[in-house]
Amino acid sequence: MNKLEIFNPFVKRLAKWYSKKCSKCGNTHIEAVLKSFREEITCSECKKKVFLGKILLKIIMVSMKVDNSDLIGLSSDKEVISSINALMRSINKYGIKIIKTGIPIYVVFDITSKCNLKCIHCYSSKQKEVLTTKDVYHILDKLYDAGVGMIDFGGGEPLLRKDIFDILSYSKDLGFYTSISTNGTLLSNDNIKSLKKIEIDHICISLDGAKPETHDYIRNKKGIHKKTIEAIKKCVTTGINTQISTVFMKRNIKELADLYILLESLHVDGWYVYDFISAGRGKEIPEEALSSQKREQLFTKLQELTASSSISIKSSPYLITVNSAYEPDAYFYRKYGKLTEFIGGCPTGRWTCHISSNGDVHPCYLLPHKLGNLKKNTFEELWFNKSNPVLKELRDRTLLKGSCGKCKYRDVCGGCRARAFWKTGDYLESDSCWIKK
Repeated sequence: MNKLEIFNPFVKRLAKWYSKKCSKCGNTHIEAVLKSFREEITCSECKKKVFLGKILLKIIMVSMKVDNSDLIGLSSDKEVISSINALMRSINKYGIKIIKTGIPIYVVFDITSKCNLKCIHCYSSKQKEVLTTKDVYHILDKLYDAGVGMIDFGGGEPLLRKDIFDILSYSKDLGFYTSISTNGTLLSNDNIKSLKKIEIDHICISLDGAKPETHDYIRNKKGIHKKTIEAIKKCVTTGINTQISTVFMKRNIKELADLYILLESLHVDGWYVYDFISAGRGKEIPEEALSSQKREQLFTKLQELTASSSISIKSSPYLITVNSAYEPDAYFYRKYGKLTEFIGGCPTGRWTCHISSNGDVHPCYLLPHKLGNLKKNTFEELWFNKSNPVLKELRDRTLLKGSCGKCKYRDVCGGCRARAFWKTGDYLESDSCWIKK
């Protein structure tokens, strides 16, 4: 028995207590405890519960080298709160072992492969079989029971499904942090009102250029930039938490600063920044991938922008990999560094997974390796399958090759396994990186 597993009974009971919901306000005990660090508890029932919970959480904080200021920052983020709630539910069910294997706190669920655009960098592949509404509900039930906290519904274009709002409502009713990723072209007034009505946690709209011709080229259709900007404005005006997603490549990297200025003028809430990985349709344009030097410049510029930004900038995959190699006073380290180190860098096959439009499960939306199908298997059968070579290899950092295997940041970074795979054909190979080893 692992030494940590000796504490399993206590840890499971503690997680069960933290997962309980207040009969008066509906918040979980862990939410109440976290709010107490910001002195934001208004519920009289929660106030009775937080004293012991706060002491126990401080003990955990000491072991994780986390201080009060870190918790105050994390406890103001709805996505983080959802992740912590999910983690407690997972520990309650599986015990301490899930800290090592991980449980997919965040799931990308592509509920359709149909799309009204043909973007040059799209990773999605066509599926002959599609999930019915009941199939989707059944999978969501399985995911919630397994301890998943956040679901991002994508595609294809998810708004092409006629049952999309029923699916989003079901996800919200279960208790997931629920978001939708869209190209923005189908965000009619009625669709935006429906998203507002079901209280979607956030909408993520793709915008890949400050200039219309750049965005339209990447999205492979003229006039899309104007339509996307109009949709963003409507979502912001309606009061929906509006996030923007941008994939940077050689074609649009020079527009980084102008795009940032545009997003600030639109008053969006957040910006997810990715760099192009030549998967899917993107395999046809490998020359668009940024060099490691260009990616360093991208990340450095983002660090500079965050100093005075009104937008929450979330750089991925760097947010969960090279982040820990930076100085403690750097923005991304201060905001996410300890979280990065807790999850151990690249979350592929550990803290995230991907579900395709036919129910297939993959360790990452950018990796084609199939773990099984949720119409045929339970999630536990797939996720805790000790004989699955893909999961065993992705979860064992000692197997990493090249510079990633020798790097001092191996266990808190691990590189991007998807970029390594599409560049070399081996997800254990070294990821191209600018960090000095």
